[in-house]
Amino acid sequence: MRQWLWMGLLLLAACAPANPTLTLSPSRAALGEEVTARLSGLTTEGARVFVGGIEAPITFRDGATLHFRVPINLSGGPQPVRVVQGGREAQATLGVLGQVARDRILLWLPRGQTPRLPAGFTLIQQDELQGCGFALAELGYSGESLGKALEELEAQDPAYKADPESLWSWSSWGSEAVGAPSAHNRGLGGDGVRVAVLDSGVDGAIPQLPGYDFVENDSTPQDDFLPGGHGTGVAGLVKEIAPAAGIIPVRVCDADGVCRASRVVRGVCWVVENRQGPTVLNLSLGGDTPVEALRLALQAAISQGIPVAAAAGNQGLQGSPAHYPAAFDLPGLVAVAALEQDPKTQGGLKPAPYSTRGAYVDLAAPGTALECVKPGGGLGSCTGTSFATPIVAGAMALWLSAQPSLSPAQLQQNLEQYAKPLPYPPQEVGKGTVDLSQKP
Repeated sequence: MRQWLWMGLLLLAACAPANPTLTLSPSRAALGEEVTARLSGLTTEGARVFVGGIEAPITFRDGATLHFRVPINLSGGPQPVRVVQGGREAQATLGVLGQVARDRILLWLPRGQTPRLPAGFTLIQQDELQGCGFALAELGYSGESLGKALEELEAQDPAYKADPESLWSWSSWGSEAVGAPSAHNRGLGGDGVRVAVLDSGVDGAIPQLPGYDFVENDSTPQDDFLPGGHGTGVAGLVKEIAPAAGIIPVRVCDADGVCRASRVVRGVCWVVENRQGPTVLNLSLGGDTPVEALRLALQAAISQGIPVAAAAGNQGLQGSPAHYPAAFDLPGLVAVAALEQDPKTQGGLKPAPYSTRGAYVDLAAPGTALECVKPGGGLGSCTGTSFATPIVAGAMALWLSAQPSLSPAQLQQNLEQYAKPLPYPPQEVGKGTVDLSQKP
């Protein structure tokens, strides 16, 4: 009897389905590129594919093979891939190529060798890195699939190792949180759009267009606010979101950080008068007393097609008094609250305690401990709704580069429509955090 029992158990074990397996080709792929998934122990009928928790579009399926595209709103690096069919799934890891050059590849190989290159590759430069013990070749690439190109190069010689040309920068966590890299990978950089930064001036470390200094009444709007500048950090954050946008520095705040309303009004009107093409106003300033002349100036700017991003204020711990000009009720003027990182909360973001609450808050953006540029070109940390605001101004520039005919009100509507909701009251975060991962 016992013998029959053991035979039965062995038979059941033999008949039990094996754990499904998944093989990906290529094993690395850029955003939007196609990947082939080969399954064992699982069919593709009705199967769904998830990369990094995001469902991927399937382009082809047949038997145990399917093709899918890498979702464009992913961060780079190793991402888990799950193919789910019924109550079973197969898993693998895909190396997602995020912020990379699509026409460049790095190949390291033994020193003294000339690389063997398949069709579609050109040798741009090769360096013998004696201290590291290998040679590094920079290759041009004219094909369509970066992931397949990396595999093709490595197949030429077991000693070859191919890497993407990663486009690293000093970017802060803010750009990642609002999906700016996805917008950049869609080809958006703010081309043809100008962002006027009305602030303490902008240091020459930030590329800029001609502007004006309303403090010293000259054409050199330097940033001498101490300590560490202010307008320079603001302008740098705009460029982080919209790297191709032009910065117009308009100095309206003095070395002590005083931003007289008269200078702000003059600055806004100067921008309107000197506008050339799509333009955005960034106002990382304000106070508790409204100035009607400024409201009229902003109304004039908006009527001329110039949207406005304005800081909601940093008085969240002082009772949240209304902060102007953000509190002006003008369609096309977006009042921006600040967020900070919190891995314990849904979405990993929460309202910064200092950020002013109010019914006028339209959107929220990262604003705490952002890496930013300081006068002279060094890096520092920036915190406040002042620095959440240029993230929205940069987002406006991306939208206008994609759709130049948008009115300020339409632009605000689009930003709010595609914002990522947050589980907090609207007076704290408005419609949610600005999100560029899918649109424009």
